[in-house]
Amino acid sequence: MQDEATRRKWREYKSKWRAENPERNRELDSRAYHRNRETINRKRKEVRKLFTEWRQTLKPVETPAQ
Repeated sequence: MQDEATRRKWREYKSKWRAENPERNRELDSRAYHRNRETINRKRKEVRKLFTEWRQTLKPVETPAQ
C-alpha cells in the first residue's frame, strides 16, 4: 500500500463497497466514530480554542477602522 496507484485502487474499491452496502457502511462509520470519539472531541475543542484566539486578534484591528 505504499505507492499511489495501490492507494487509489483501494480507495476506489472501498467507495464501491460502501455504495453497495449502505447499512453496513453506516454501522462501520458509527463504530469508528465512537471508537475515536475522544480524539475527535479533543481536536474539535482545540480547533474551537484556536478559532476563538484568532477571532480575538481580529477585534482590536477592526475597532479603530470603524
